[in-house]
Amino acid sequence: MEQTRLEKIAAMVKKMPVEAVLITSPVNRQYATTFPSSAGACLITRQGDGYFFTDFRYIEAAERAAAPQGYQVQMVTGGDYMTPLADLLKKHQVKTLGYEDRRMSVSAYHQYEQALPCCLTPLGGRLEEVRQVKEEGEVECIVIAQRMAEAAFEELLPMIRPGVTEKQLAAELNYRMLCHGAEGMSFDIIAVSGPNSSMPHGVPGERPVQKGDFITFDFGALYKGYHSDMTRTVAVGEATPEMRRVYDTVLRANIACCQAMKAGCIGGDIHQLALDIISKEGYGEYFQHGLGHSVGLEIHEDPRASLNGTAKLECGNVITVEPGIYLPEKFGVRIEDMIWLSPDGPKNLTNTPKDLLIL
Repeated sequence: MEQTRLEKIAAMVKKMPVEAVLITSPVNRQYATTFPSSAGACLITRQGDGYFFTDFRYIEAAERAAAPQGYQVQMVTGGDYMTPLADLLKKHQVKTLGYEDRRMSVSAYHQYEQALPCCLTPLGGRLEEVRQVKEEGEVECIVIAQRMAEAAFEELLPMIRPGVTEKQLAAELNYRMLCHGAEGMSFDIIAVSGPNSSMPHGVPGERPVQKGDFITFDFGALYKGYHSDMTRTVAVGEATPEMRRVYDTVLRANIACCQAMKAGCIGGDIHQLALDIISKEGYGEYFQHGLGHSVGLEIHEDPRASLNGTAKLECGNVITVEPGIYLPEKFGVRIEDMIWLSPDGPKNLTNTPKDLLIL
């Protein structure tokens, strides 16, 4: 039987020199309890006792979401988390408490340090490591978000024509993802055309699309807090032989890496595969970013596939494959899919075709 998230975190606690962990960041709170809120804190002991504190605004919703996950839900008043936390730490005889040093401000740390009757020990990235292996329900949320993004992109294609601006295309894509049920965008949409497409993270501007342009779209939707991520590059009206050669090179790198992405492989080795394919065509210096990153409750998670990366990929990871070539002041091409390393092998979660599309 699959462990609950409360059980997974309690098992993590047992491997550390702490008796309990305090979770205060919104993203890790949501993972632990399945409940998203702008205010709250979790306490989880090594025995598996779970407590969730929040205020009057969220108490009813928290009881519906967190209580079924095994948490005792308590309401705080006047923003006072310290008193009930301190009482529970004494009850469970907690001497050392793990805290989210990577996500907690110095000011908050000092407040907890002074108010709680125990020593605080940094967790580092332990909670994020637990989140790396996705449950099937999490993957389902990512897939739903991805289908929303794909449907919006399909509807956008007929609107791509000379004269429309990058900003207009980005706004339309944003609107259509929302119409398909997205809670929001995974990140600010990248929609860059012509010479602007040579900037991997270019910002949509007032430039009108022109015949002969490449346009790169990098975007994703949010569903129940989970992100999707995809990139497609399309041509407008025509594509020169050089544009076709660059596109074909990136596509071959994408396909090869999608096929090579398996549990147990090293992320840096997959990046090197893409770099070798691109370098063989003479474009190695124009591919300088990492090949991919994991996706989940955050858009950029570990493990990653990057140059010299040593992380080993695991069954349950959802990771992007996004090689690119960027020729300064000319054009750029990026093609990105998401791969789920499922128990039955790698599965591409991206359905949108990726052969060169000339609109």
